[in-house]
Amino acid sequence: MLNLKNIDAGYGKKQVLSNVSAEFKSSAITVVMGPNGAGKSTLLKAAFGLLKPYKGEILFEDLPIKATPQMFVKKGVFMGPQGRRVFQNMTVQENIELATHFWKSRTDFETAFERVLSYFEELKPFLKLPAGNLSGGQQQMVALARIFINKPKMVLLDEPSIGLSPKLINDTFFKIKEMKEKTGTAFVVVEHNLKTLLPLTDFAYILKDGRVVYNGKSEGRILEKMMQAVFE
Repeated sequence: MLNLKNIDAGYGKKQVLSNVSAEFKSSAITVVMGPNGAGKSTLLKAAFGLLKPYKGEILFEDLPIKATPQMFVKKGVFMGPQGRRVFQNMTVQENIELATHFWKSRTDFETAFERVLSYFEELKPFLKLPAGNLSGGQQQMVALARIFINKPKMVLLDEPSIGLSPKLINDTFFKIKEMKEKTGTAFVVVEHNLKTLLPLTDFAYILKDGRVVYNGKSEGRILEKMMQAVFE
């Protein structure tokens, strides 16, 4: 669905990614991992158009594009930035409704809202409460619900487990797996907590020093050996 070809990217004169190519498939969960400073978040930002590459090409559904967040949102690709990023003083319902502000018509809002609550039933008791009153895991569910009210084709997530307890990390990862299975949405997840996430994913990319050193299925002894070499 989303292809990056020979991407060089960075910040000003500081190059972070060097000749990186990646293919993120539809209806799959792809994890991007690597040590600190490997370029994982930079890759996600370049893929979503938040960062203009120095060199390379981005294709969406096999067509070359000039990537911008606005263009991707129109095509059904959404990004969840690092952290939960809810509006603390707004209610849970208001947080979810914010994602519909660009809709041309709100005539189908009630149907969409009921649909997204059927996926996130755990939020129903808290709709009228300030989102800041919820636990970290519940806030992460609000952030995901805000994305899913727009029926995404693909969701890019930058370390969704950050700041969560081990149990809440498990809950978040299983929700990602559940949403892929129920809706067919593809996920690209940058993550450090790999022990829980890897068994739930389809494909893996490992970055080291701004380069791809492994890509393939997120299982098997080859991946284990590569991870040991990179993370040791």
